[in-house]
Amino acid sequence: MHDGVFFEDNGIPVATVISSEFTRAARAQAEALGAAEYRAVVVAHPIQPLTREEVRALADKAFDEIVRKLTA
Repeated sequence: MHDGVFFEDNGIPVATVISSEFTRAARAQAEALGAAEYRAVVVAHPIQPLTREEVRALADKAFDEIVRKLTA
């Protein structure tokens, strides 16, 4: 979140991607950084046990949202 907020504050589009387990922590960090409206792209948790193909499927599902955040 720190990097995402920093780059956004400096005019560089960012799509921070987190797993659903970290949603509350990410929101709390964004608020602490004065960026309460900053939102990460959230994918399903857990990621670690997934196969390469399953990770690609997660990325495919998040792709459109990531592109929107980078081009908005």
